[in-house]
Amino acid sequence: MKLNSILSISLLLVIVLFSCDSNRWEVVTEKIELEQDYTRFDLDVTKVLQGGTSQEEWEMLNEKYPNFFPLYIEGIMGFGRMTDPLTYTVFNQYLNNDDIVEVLNHTAKIYPKGSLKTEFTDLKSAFKRYHYYFPERIVPDVVTMTAAFNYATAADDQVLAIGLDMYLGGDFEIYPEIGIPKYKFQNFDRSYIVPDAMKAWLLTEFETPGGQDLLEQMVYYGKVAYLLEAFLPNYEKHLFFNYSPEDLSWCQENEGPIWFHFIDLELLFSTENHQIRKYMGDAPFVAGFPEGSPGRVGQWVGYQLVKSFMDNNQDVGLKDLMEIQDANRILRMSNYKPKR
Repeated sequence: MKLNSILSISLLLVIVLFSCDSNRWEVVTEKIELEQDYTRFDLDVTKVLQGGTSQEEWEMLNEKYPNFFPLYIEGIMGFGRMTDPLTYTVFNQYLNNDDIVEVLNHTAKIYPKGSLKTEFTDLKSAFKRYHYYFPERIVPDVVTMTAAFNYATAADDQVLAIGLDMYLGGDFEIYPEIGIPKYKFQNFDRSYIVPDAMKAWLLTEFETPGGQDLLEQMVYYGKVAYLLEAFLPNYEKHLFFNYSPEDLSWCQENEGPIWFHFIDLELLFSTENHQIRKYMGDAPFVAGFPEGSPGRVGQWVGYQLVKSFMDNNQDVGLKDLMEIQDANRILRMSNYKPKR
């Protein structure tokens, strides 16, 4: 009888421990049906490099990518209107540029046909989770491209594009030649493709209204990071902030001083653009913080606030979270109290 009691208690303890470690938002993705295409526009463009693009090839690209090709030509690259005959000429001039040819060929070498199977599988699983929690929202088709280093990601109402020329590795020799700051090179690693793409779509779908104070911006980006964690449970958390593991460790080790910096200087409700840019914008470090600080610490603190809010309010779902527009409410109900 005693042995049975001990076994029952042990089993209960295992169940409790397992539930604490499990992902609260996990779903069985295999049971979710999703119509979504994944295509390699960059490889199709590379195929037509020799001798430029014929009118027939131009029409082929337009037919194969009816939603994306006009976006690419008109919006992403700014070559002109699709209805303007001169646009076809400008596109051909672009493809005949030696530097562009080099980038396209190098991208095809790094990411040949079939090489993105893991990334595409992970993205599809993430979008299945997204669709499960936000069934009324559009799930985009995904297409890869090169955009002359202008965009890592781009999106419209139905398409999410990934600029593979922004993921050629931090040691790719052209990045410094075109003036990209060195601190950004770590973000050009392949491991950032899926989190960056998912983040781009979430930022598009859940746009923030203008005129926000610092707290509202922090909470907004914190919500996006929280969704990324829910939809990409197998990805390292530092990727959601475009951090290195060392950057994330610095934030975790300095959580108290970071938070009380905002509190002591009364920054949370600041609407000064330079203050918001300082703590939310891309930068190699934050002025006034100890050595080793990464940029965008406001986004990380926003995630901490949102996570604390969700941990302390288990009745709030993901859809509920995104519908809450009162950042001050999330602050109050988060019970976020790091040690000074």
